[in-house]
Amino acid sequence: MNKIIRTLIILLIFIQSGFAQNLDSEVIDEIEKYKSEVEKYKENKNSIQQANFLNKIAYVFWENELFDEAINYFSKSLEINQLNKNKNGIKSLYFNIGLIYSDKEDYQLALSSFDNGLRIAQQLKQTQGIYTGLINKAGALKNLNQSAEAISVLKNALQYAQELNNLKHIRTCYGMLAENYEIENDSENTLKYFELFASVDKHIKLEQIKEIEKRSKQEVHTAQTDKIKTEQELSKKSDQLVETQQTLKETEEISKQQELELNLKELAIREKEAQLENEKLIRYGVSAIFVFILLFSMLIYRQYKAKKRVNEKLAEQNQKINIQKEEIEKQRDLANTQKTAITDSIRYAKRIQSALLPPESYIKRNLPDHFILYKPRDIVSGDFYWMMNKDDKIIITAADCTGHGVPGAFMSMLGIAFLNEILTKIIENKHVYSLQANEILNQLRTYIIESLHQTGDPDESKDGIDMAICIIDPENHKLQYAGAHNPLYLIQNNELKIIKGDRMPVGIHKKADVSFTNHEIDINENDLIYMFSDGYYDQIGGPKGRKFMSRNFQQLMLDIHKESLPEQKKILDKKFEDWKGKEIQLDDILVIGVKLELTKKTQQKDDSYDWSNKVILIAEDTEMNYIFLVEALKPTKVKILRAKDGEEAVSIFKETEKIDLILMDINMPKLDGFETTKEIKKINPNVPIIAQTALNIEDAREKATEVGCDDYILKPIRLKYLLTKLDTFLNN
Repeated sequence: MNKIIRTLIILLIFIQSGFAQNLDSEVIDEIEKYKSEVEKYKENKNSIQQANFLNKIAYVFWENELFDEAINYFSKSLEINQLNKNKNGIKSLYFNIGLIYSDKEDYQLALSSFDNGLRIAQQLKQTQGIYTGLINKAGALKNLNQSAEAISVLKNALQYAQELNNLKHIRTCYGMLAENYEIENDSENTLKYFELFASVDKHIKLEQIKEIEKRSKQEVHTAQTDKIKTEQELSKKSDQLVETQQTLKETEEISKQQELELNLKELAIREKEAQLENEKLIRYGVSAIFVFILLFSMLIYRQYKAKKRVNEKLAEQNQKINIQKEEIEKQRDLANTQKTAITDSIRYAKRIQSALLPPESYIKRNLPDHFILYKPRDIVSGDFYWMMNKDDKIIITAADCTGHGVPGAFMSMLGIAFLNEILTKIIENKHVYSLQANEILNQLRTYIIESLHQTGDPDESKDGIDMAICIIDPENHKLQYAGAHNPLYLIQNNELKIIKGDRMPVGIHKKADVSFTNHEIDINENDLIYMFSDGYYDQIGGPKGRKFMSRNFQQLMLDIHKESLPEQKKILDKKFEDWKGKEIQLDDILVIGVKLELTKKTQQKDDSYDWSNKVILIAEDTEMNYIFLVEALKPTKVKILRAKDGEEAVSIFKETEKIDLILMDINMPKLDGFETTKEIKKINPNVPIIAQTALNIEDAREKATEVGCDDYILKPIRLKYLLTKLDTFLNN
């Protein structure tokens, strides 16, 4: 009774507060239970558990978007934690209250709460807590239209993310910096941080893809095996059902035949009885009647027994049929469930594949006038497109992997991952590889052969990629093209030119040791290029049910080339659908069209620094920091060596005859930068060592000087400052 009264009181309070209509009875019961716990622990003077259940009540209100009530209970918990001097709890509660104010769009109060939590995290020297507080604060500043202050806070947060070596945190910082610089209309920094964000994001997704790919392959294999087994069992059950129904039909025919025979015999007996009666032979008549009665009784009994056996058999068969029907329905439901699971997995794979394709905004920024007609045959596609902008050159490709659906999608994701790795390697190591279209295909072929363990055995799969790749150099008015089967269409002065690719795939082939051909072409303003897979012109349709054919595709492109690029896409799509008609789509469709926009040639300036005869060792374990230094030093022509930890740095220094300078990261695995500097200075005290760190620790400079470092710089590094400092030591 007391519980009912308490429940009614709580309901009245909720109704008066204006939010009972937002809570169902289960949520109200949950809140009542937590409040009872609060009172119990309050009586027991257990403040820790009292605060714990106050937090639970606040979270329930928060989840149901009753923000004021949530803030009220978090505030009560905050008072208890302040009395207990629980700084970790106080910090977390300030962050929670700030997030709720953000949900309410009261960003000024949110900012105040985030500052309180951040101040405590700094007192506790919690790197993760400081990063969280800075990110929350930056979000509030942005919503208060204080993007300049948000940028300053985000740069501070980036230092802590790099110190944690957490790629997801670094990605978040890059993305938020790009957003705030865009608000400030600083396009240079917006592009810079967007590209850093995209680079880190693709690296993270590649790792996720490897795991998902492994799991998806296993799930698909298991599901397909179960599906085959289920189909076999269904087929067997269906055959048994047909056999049972046939047996039942035969039994019914036998029963009818027996009834007919009985009727005929009965008629014969009656005729005989009539004959005996007509002959008025009483003696024989009596005997005949007796015989008739006896035979009739026997026949009736036999008929009864026969019908009983038939009915028993029919009941048994019906029972079997019902059992088989139930089993078939279960197998059907299982097959449908498995089909749904497989379809859901494939749809998730589509999301992953779409995330790997370059965003439309990124393509638009580099190729303002273009179209991409992309029509997968199934949920996921074996065709893919890819683009990158490096050294003011635009690399773009249209690719067609072996197969379509899930197998083709796996190949496409491998292709995208390998292209990213190859281009990064080419950009980082220009002294080893050059940025040439055929060289990209050559290296991609090597990656695919090695990853698929292809040996050239006639019985193994010949998986590979047909593709066309172009490198557009707008400043020098040049275009490089290399192709594996797929050609390039170029329209200049209203004339269609076809540049054919090599007749071999990017994969195992009898000519796998032969380099792809690199075509270098002079281009003009407003020239048009088209890259595509073979799905469009191999589609069957039309009035005679034939392929569209490549010659018709060529004429179509020439006929529509004067239209705008978006209009060309509409025409191509409509033409394809009209041609296909009621036929099924046979393959994935990919057509890319680009109108070239060129820039005026400018005379290249001489680099300010020429260190072509110098060698620098970079001791840096974080990949992004190393890539930044490589890009920064590239114009100086200096030779770069890399160590990923302190022990490797000492080993490389011992084994290398000449090293002119060392850039030493303080925070490294195995041996930190201080210990590594000590070891190297023991070997050669005269080699210049410049320490670098992301943290502005007061005693870091002093400690670096004590162990023998010749200078000290803070991250993020300013490029001009870095080059000036290096020049001081290299040309001393």
